[in-house]
Amino acid sequence: MFKLVISIVLLLIRLPLLILLIAFGLLAINFYPKDVSKFKKSHYLVMMLWMKVLSILLGIRTIIAGNVDNSADLYVSNHVTYLDIIIINKLLPVNFIAKSEIANWPIVGNLASRTGTLYIKRGDNIESKKIINEMQKRLDSNKKIFFFPEGRIGNGRRIKKFHSKLFKAVENRQISIQPVVIRYPKSYPGDTSYSNDISVKSQEGEMIRLYLDFLMKPKSHVILHFLEKVNTRDYDFIQLTSLTEDKINKVLDKLDS
Repeated sequence: MFKLVISIVLLLIRLPLLILLIAFGLLAINFYPKDVSKFKKSHYLVMMLWMKVLSILLGIRTIIAGNVDNSADLYVSNHVTYLDIIIINKLLPVNFIAKSEIANWPIVGNLASRTGTLYIKRGDNIESKKIINEMQKRLDSNKKIFFFPEGRIGNGRRIKKFHSKLFKAVENRQISIQPVVIRYPKSYPGDTSYSNDISVKSQEGEMIRLYLDFLMKPKSHVILHFLEKVNTRDYDFIQLTSLTEDKINKVLDKLDS
C-alpha cells in the first residue's frame, strides 16, 4: 500500500513537470535552423540539457563505465528501449538515425525532426543510399552521428544481428567509431542481468506504459559502457559491423554472468 501511495505521489509531481518540459521543447525547436549544417554548439547544448532534465523526471540514474569520447565521429550501440535516445543524448551532442515511422509520431516526431534526426525506411535501397550520402555530408561538416545497427529494438540481453548497410558511410574514411553498450539491469547493483519487463514492453511498442512505469518509480538505473574507439580506416564496412557487434556482445555477456 505504501509503495502504491509513493508511486501515485511521484506521478502527480512528475507528470505536470513533464508536460511543461515538453511544452518548452516544442517552443525551443522553433529557434533551430532547418539546415542541420547551421547548428551551433548552443543548439546541441540545449538539446542535451533538455534530455538531462527529462532523464531526471523519469528517475533514471546513469552508471557510466569507460570514457565518453567526444573526439569520436560516430557512435553505435545495441537498442533496448525508446528511452535509449534520452540517456545517450544527455551525454553526447549527436544526431540520431531512426526509423521513418517516428517522423509521424505526435510531438516526438516534431521534436526529433527539428533537432536533426535522420530517418531511414527499412527495406528501401534507394532511401538507404540517400541516408548514407547524408551521413557522409554531416560527418564531413564535423557533425556527430549515433545509430542502432540492429535496426529495431532488441531483447536487451544480446545483439542478434547488426546490419551492415549504414557502415558503408564510413568505409575508406579516416574517422572513428565508439561502440556503446546499453543495459537496463533488473536490480542495480545486485543484479546487472537485463530487465525482461522493460525489454518486453519495448518490443511490444508500449511506449506510454513504459514511461508511466519510470515516472512512478523513485529511481531506475541504466548502465552505459563506452568502449575504445575503432578507426574505420583499418576495416571495411563488413568488418566494422562484425567488430562492433562482437565488442558489445562481450560486455553484455559479462553483465549477465
